[in-house]
Amino acid sequence: MKKIAAVNFSTSYHLLDHIAPLAYILDIPLFVEDEKSFNLLKTYYPQVKSHLNTNLSFKFLAKDFDTLISCNYWFLEDKFLIENFYNKNIKLVFCPHGNSDKGHINKANMLAYATQDMVLLYGDHMKDLLKTLNVYKKLKKHLTIGNFRLEYYKKFKKFYDDIAYKKIFSKLNKNKKTILYAPTWKDLENSSSFFQILKNLTRDISKDFNLIIKPHPNLEKKHPVEFYQALPKTMPSNVFWLDEFPLIYPLLNNCDIYLGDFSSIGYDFLYFQRPMFFLDPFERKKSEPSLFLHHCGHRIKKDNCSNIISFIQKNENSHFKDKQKKVYEYAFGKSFKIETLKKEILKNL
Repeated sequence: MKKIAAVNFSTSYHLLDHIAPLAYILDIPLFVEDEKSFNLLKTYYPQVKSHLNTNLSFKFLAKDFDTLISCNYWFLEDKFLIENFYNKNIKLVFCPHGNSDKGHINKANMLAYATQDMVLLYGDHMKDLLKTLNVYKKLKKHLTIGNFRLEYYKKFKKFYDDIAYKKIFSKLNKNKKTILYAPTWKDLENSSSFFQILKNLTRDISKDFNLIIKPHPNLEKKHPVEFYQALPKTMPSNVFWLDEFPLIYPLLNNCDIYLGDFSSIGYDFLYFQRPMFFLDPFERKKSEPSLFLHHCGHRIKKDNCSNIISFIQKNENSHFKDKQKKVYEYAFGKSFKIETLKKEILKNL
């Protein structure tokens, strides 16, 4: 029987909410090389067989495993190194870390799907994006896995909701609606709204709302100077700054309104069919495919970026539930049993 392991070579803790649930579902060990990631795993994913190896190497992994799964792309050099230096043909499997509309402008990352030994895809939306980019037919092997992270959350819902309450929601006013602002990072597609709107957003936040700000870790990691320049000097008492918290679904479950740009968290939020608002500081044309998710809520145009909260107040009762349900199923498909997914993945590996 093949021996399989999950691996996270990255220090980006947000990947843990993707690779850890998958490791649990498959009942396989998860290796990390970063002590901070390991501590987060033990705190937030105690159900997973986590292992810290600060000298994590292909030599170590090739010795005991036949298949490796990661939420980072595998490079052709990785395959070459393992085969030629350690004389082993290991299957390298890639699982995406989120579903989004990125890739239409900068295609480089999506082209990497074709070099993986196997790719795990969420659903039809991701397949159609790969078809549009002429990548789908070049995939060596792929398997549709649906929203496994949501099913994992459902299984341990009380445990995770308790964590979210103690960490976040116990510190917020229960009588106010909570807005989650979850911007993506400033990638080659200029996807982030963070640097343009943060100061206005925190300055104008109404006392009628709680605001949780969950910045993408790469905002600080990739652009530290801009990041600290963008931070307001003071933060209102009803604003909660949330970092080093990889969990997504227990956070979304308790938020009333989503405010974002091009983050994959927007697709995760569709499940709850609640008000959604989208920022696009660079005013892309309405017909552009990268704005597909934006049709599931209100698009806040540049003219309204100085009055975001008042715009939300005026439009929060608009309903996009039918559209959100339809797009969610297009992205992730129907719900399923974890045991069924485990058998399907193991059969294909």
